Amino acid sequence: MTQITTDFPIVTRDCATISTNFPSSYCQNPNYAASIRHYYETVLSNKANSTKSCLIGQIGFGNAMEIMLLWQLSQQLKRPVRLSVFDPYSINSIELGQFLAMPQNQATINSQHLAEFSQQLHTACIANIQGCQRLIFDHGQFIVDIYFGDIEHNLKGIQSVEADAVEYWHCLPHTTSTEYIDHHISEKLFWQMGRLSKDNACFYAYPQEIDRVECSAITVLASQSGFIINAQSGNRDDISNTSERSSTPDCDIPAAERKALRYSHQRQYAYCLPSASAQPTNTSTSKESVAIIGGGIAAAHLALSLVEKGKNVTIYCKDSMLADGASGNKQGAIYPLLTPDNNLMSQYFQQAFLFSRRRLKQLENAGYAVEHQFCGVLQTGFDERSDARLTKIIQGQAWPSEVAAQVSPSEANMLAGITIDKPAFYYPWAGWICPHQFAQSAVNYAQAIAKNKGLTVEIRLDTPISELTRQGTLWQLNMTEQTSDLHPKSPPNSNKNSAVQSFLHSEVVVASGAQLTEYQQTKQLQVTGFRGQVSHIPSKGQLTKLNSVICAHGYLTPENNQHHCVGASYVKSPDDLRFCPTEQQENAQKMHHSFPQRDWVSDIDVSDNNARVGVRMVTRDHCPMMGLAPNIDAILNQYNTEPLDQHQLTVASRDFWRHHSAPVYRGLYVLGGLGSRGLSSGPLAAEALAAMICHQTPPISYDMFAMLNPNRMWLRKLLKGKSLLS
Repeated sequence: MTQITTDFPIVTRDCATISTNFPSSYCQNPNYAASIRHYYETVLSNKANSTKSCLIGQIGFGNAMEIMLLWQLSQQLKRPVRLSVFDPYSINSIELGQFLAMPQNQATINSQHLAEFSQQLHTACIANIQGCQRLIFDHGQFIVDIYFGDIEHNLKGIQSVEADAVEYWHCLPHTTSTEYIDHHISEKLFWQMGRLSKDNACFYAYPQEIDRVECSAITVLASQSGFIINAQSGNRDDISNTSERSSTPDCDIPAAERKALRYSHQRQYAYCLPSASAQPTNTSTSKESVAIIGGGIAAAHLALSLVEKGKNVTIYCKDSMLADGASGNKQGAIYPLLTPDNNLMSQYFQQAFLFSRRRLKQLENAGYAVEHQFCGVLQTGFDERSDARLTKIIQGQAWPSEVAAQVSPSEANMLAGITIDKPAFYYPWAGWICPHQFAQSAVNYAQAIAKNKGLTVEIRLDTPISELTRQGTLWQLNMTEQTSDLHPKSPPNSNKNSAVQSFLHSEVVVASGAQLTEYQQTKQLQVTGFRGQVSHIPSKGQLTKLNSVICAHGYLTPENNQHHCVGASYVKSPDDLRFCPTEQQENAQKMHHSFPQRDWVSDIDVSDNNARVGVRMVTRDHCPMMGLAPNIDAILNQYNTEPLDQHQLTVASRDFWRHHSAPVYRGLYVLGGLGSRGLSSGPLAAEALAAMICHQTPPISYDMFAMLNPNRMWLRKLLKGKSLLS
């Protein structure tokens, strides 16, 4: 199908400004280029052919040459790499493309055979936003986490995972200057770097030729924080076998400080982090399969993320095909959910929306066809209240134009291709995706990666899991089958027997969409089903000119296969999922209500009753649920047991709930509650959960982890000293 990308003027800074914020020593200093190449070759050659990722941290983005060089060497030496890059300044993909096209940079790219890496990095939808932007390349073999903004603040938000600590840090030459150190580098920053690192991690900084003193100052900070210094030389003997170095009294002090810092962070977020007792026991091995119950967007992308991290997967889907639930719609809008104050939820949705776009690009690059159009989304009000709410969001922040921008009525008309005649909020990198193809392609890609890695992705269709029970250290998934010994023509419900088929796994994820709360362990989750009927209408008249998704009171998509999607209804706790004629008419009426007296609305024809009904699971705060399944009965039992029952609303009680891990079911996880924006929010939630299961650092902060945690509704009350009964 035709791919439409609206030509919207993303506001960019000129190359001179970019060059000031992102200077490069790689192109200007041949000695540095040779030195950093030698250093990375040495680092990656250590434990050559290891399947374990080499974890590297980098201060400064530069002109991205170091990233591309490391990526190239990762391919050549067949060593998986995860790189975390921190820079106080930001750059978006459009600016990066212009920057890399500068003659000096382009000459280096061509001479170093980095053109392929440059192109992929340029198209990776990097944006000027807060939080981690995870870029996944080479089937998960090369991963880059980019953090823009205050470096110390970003480091504080990253979870320290003992089994996934950084091994090597590298500072770009310009970050060793006096001015840079004065503004962006501090002793506290280095302690945060140390918190996230192995106790014998290395630190490398190449000095600027004219500023060796300052480089010495930064290495002193690194040394005082417990890093092994490899400045300038990059000598293999200095780097190799650091894990075998014995401790000395001098390095015992930084190690103790790091340990204390890790403990402090863990204690602060203990209520939402898994305790040691919540982790799977030693009976769980890398060869065991993680069970995923469900077959939609969440389940499919979780399978992909797990396989990239080296896990076997078994998907249990109740339907005869994947993505047959809420993910079965033909077109789903994908754009971020923003708030006037750009709160934590707003930041998460920006990160998640961009991650979904990158996932789709991965699937395309791997040869999988997913119908979509990143044609932009125009959001308008439809009454006085919605106009005021949208205006508040627009004026609340200086939004990066690649994320969202205010447009005039005439600009909205031009972008839409039809007459809107309203001001709008425009999301230029947004659009629509075919959800079921997005899910199916993710599973297909996961199977291809698994085959290459010697792993398995098993799909069990028509396998409704009716019950979860604990059998020692394992979870037993029970599937009840109806059998009958009577004649085939026997009447229904006559003398049927139930045959139970069971499956055992140490780790299970409930990602079953509308069935999320059907199990004893998940029935108390605070998530509600909402029926949604989407109407499929023929493309005719002025609708054939529609170029972007329109969101107002309902939404309308551009043409795909001679049809548009318009909708959707929103009915709480539905009992009936059959087609509803009333909702069909209401879907059309929403567009009439939003855009009265526009000629094109008369072309919205729902008379053929072509529609699809699904159920979205929605949380009260509109955030997904991701994490270990909370044991609500145990939480309530603690709440009502001495001494907590005597001081539920006191400081001591709040302190207890914050600094103790909340009761959970060991090895049982929840991924759901994606609501109507699952395309935007689901893949990143899946990636974060996969990281948690694999004991890796997730691409979301501590605070986001708490925000998505399935126990959050109860713990928010307890942390505020409020009664659970209110």
